[in-house]
Amino acid sequence: MEQRQPDEPGQQHNIPSTEPVVDAQSGTIDVSDSQTPAQQLGEQPVKNRQENPQRNHRNGDPKPANEVNAPVEERPNRQVPNQRENRQQNDRNTGQRESSQRENRQQTNGQRPNEARQRDNRPDRERANAGAANQTRDFIADGEGTRDSGNVTTPEPSGRSDDRLVIGISLGDYNGIGPEVILKALQYNRLQKICTPVIYGSMRILNRYRNLLNMKDWNLNGAQSIGQISHKLTNVITCWPDQNQDIQPGRVTPEAGQAAFACLQRAVDDLKDGKLDALVTAPINKYNIQSEEFKFPGHTEYLAQEFGVQDNLMFMVSETLRVGVVTGHVPLGRVRQNVTRDRILQKLSLMTQSLKQDFGIEKPKIAVLGLNPHAGEEGLLGNEEQDIIKPLLTELRNKGQLVFGPYPADGFFGTRGYRNFDAVLAMYHDQGLIPFKSIAFEEGVNFTAGMPAIRTSPDHGTAYDIAGKDLADETSMLQAIYTAIDVARNRKEFLELEAGALKKQSVEK
Repeated sequence: MEQRQPDEPGQQHNIPSTEPVVDAQSGTIDVSDSQTPAQQLGEQPVKNRQENPQRNHRNGDPKPANEVNAPVEERPNRQVPNQRENRQQNDRNTGQRESSQRENRQQTNGQRPNEARQRDNRPDRERANAGAANQTRDFIADGEGTRDSGNVTTPEPSGRSDDRLVIGISLGDYNGIGPEVILKALQYNRLQKICTPVIYGSMRILNRYRNLLNMKDWNLNGAQSIGQISHKLTNVITCWPDQNQDIQPGRVTPEAGQAAFACLQRAVDDLKDGKLDALVTAPINKYNIQSEEFKFPGHTEYLAQEFGVQDNLMFMVSETLRVGVVTGHVPLGRVRQNVTRDRILQKLSLMTQSLKQDFGIEKPKIAVLGLNPHAGEEGLLGNEEQDIIKPLLTELRNKGQLVFGPYPADGFFGTRGYRNFDAVLAMYHDQGLIPFKSIAFEEGVNFTAGMPAIRTSPDHGTAYDIAGKDLADETSMLQAIYTAIDVARNRKEFLELEAGALKKQSVEK
């Protein structure tokens, strides 16, 4: 077993850890001399994460349900552009916005000089997949990063090539930023060359947003069903009768909730029938979407029912960090009763399998966080680590799995301990998602692992406060689409390799 190298010669990470010692020659794991998280934490200085001063504007979360029909408020320090023609010239023809985003990420990466070296230590298949993904995303360097100016007047249906994936995109709450980030993301030329986008929504609603965002010269192909789509254009399947509906950006309305569910239901039906390779869901409002047919806390739970899956994993992923959660959308008061040995084991199994088949990591290394402050301080602040988490991780390591912890969440993220692992398993929602969104908000993606079908979404909410103001950043939606494509390709390759191995074993017998 290869031991991971420190960032600089002779310098080790300052990470609070219970990571066992790995013998480089024998590959055995020795846990006898490992220190507790509490012991390590007291010795380690916490490094402050440097913020990129040029970070893009963040898309916020939906307003509470009691603010229904509240007036739209502009975010501080942001002004609505007066001349949208300037934005059209700069963003669509030169790709200036996307280039700026790449420069921001490069500056951020410049503060973390060792991440590239760590990624190079990954297995060959993962490096190849990551290289393909980066090549796909670097659509500015080769001159193909400009937005599509459109001017298409007559849809031309075309045959689907073997490598062109059909990606469904549900509209979400049309009074939030969903329609805006979808339209902005789908205007990049490279995206249209590697997949066929199908928006499940409303042509009328999208046309209103096109006018609002000054995208009048970019046409969409309307289709009644998935069988009528064009593989050369962005397609729209209208999912509800919307003749009398109009958009009210920034307002929570029951009509928008009903429409969001209609779009989701239609898209999931096509996904279940195998007509889509993956589904990307735009943000919904969990309050106004509730109905007799939708009584779920979010997309994840609804999809689990539709596909007959007993359990799945909310998996937040980005280029630098992957975080899964044990309890998901569970009220904080009920977290403890849901943190059980069986549940942690199930989530670790789902995470391990997803890292292998969806992200191409042959031998995943996973960090597990503790439930209590300072991972329990050897029982002083709680016994869950001593009684549940540690014994389970020891058992799994004895079986050859690379699972380590439990780590105190604050020290683990404060010292960037996540950089030594392929993924992190948090015990509850905010323990994992707060640091994830602090580190990777603009490019973060919510991926539902453990499902027979592929579903991703941006990691932000409806952001009513900036809806309809041309302020929403499409980066997370763009990354959600690319992640769906990457996962679909990785999963296909994994299944082909697995089938080939089984066939070889059968022949040898």
